Amino acid sequence: MNGIKAVGDAYEGGSGSTLVLLHGLGGTWHIWKPVLPLLEKTHRVIAPTLPGHPGGPPIPEGVEPTVDVLADLLIADLKARGIDRAHVAGNSLGGWLSLELARRGFAQSVTALSPAGGWQTKADYDAIAKSFRIVFKLLPLLIFLFSLLLYFGFIRRALNKQGMEHGDRVPPDESRRAMRSMRDTTMLPALLVSMGKVGGIQPFKANPPLVRIAWCEQDKVIPYARYGEKLTHAVVDGAEGLFVKGCGHVPMYDDPEQVASVILATTARVDGVAA
Repeated sequence: MNGIKAVGDAYEGGSGSTLVLLHGLGGTWHIWKPVLPLLEKTHRVIAPTLPGHPGGPPIPEGVEPTVDVLADLLIADLKARGIDRAHVAGNSLGGWLSLELARRGFAQSVTALSPAGGWQTKADYDAIAKSFRIVFKLLPLLIFLFSLLLYFGFIRRALNKQGMEHGDRVPPDESRRAMRSMRDTTMLPALLVSMGKVGGIQPFKANPPLVRIAWCEQDKVIPYARYGEKLTHAVVDGAEGLFVKGCGHVPMYDDPEQVASVILATTARVDGVAA
């Protein structure tokens, strides 16, 4: 492990071939909780909190947060946990990072759920970044106003409506955790700036890893019509495309069984077992 120690909050459970789960921008591993019991029947599941996020490995002082830096730190952390190669599934920013791990030869397979990084123009990027900047600025106020009201399902559904079809399914404590995590991801504005400068994911061949890009059908954050088709068919040569039906951008609470099924169908093809 080259003397590097694993750092940060992470989940580990189950047995079988290793599957790494990567959450989206401003989140933590906790967003994967609905699918964990379904996946760890087949896999040793590792769900880390991403670098630069509350509880995740810190970004070194003076280093600009970029997707490449996050990928470097993530791989170092996974190797410190004894993982040199694994199946990878990720959502949003985690989906982009899962594709980067395929590019670098770390991933045995990839299931990217509505991955970020598919913009082709500045206007396309600005449309995504603007919504994150607004939410980031408003979160302290939203937490102050709604923290005690999160016990009401209609409040959780309203607050999560951009990212989920069924935000009321997120328990109050998890909703509160998610809001605080986004608020406390202090590198978020700088990461958005670097994404705008560097651009989205660059083309690469999906093979030999199996790469499946599963777009959430009701995605309002990174809608397929504007971003998905270009990413699946042009940016990642050889990737397979499919849809997660009836789900919003963050699908784990909308339909955990379907999300788990999509991931397991990918890993089973590589592991050579019946899906």
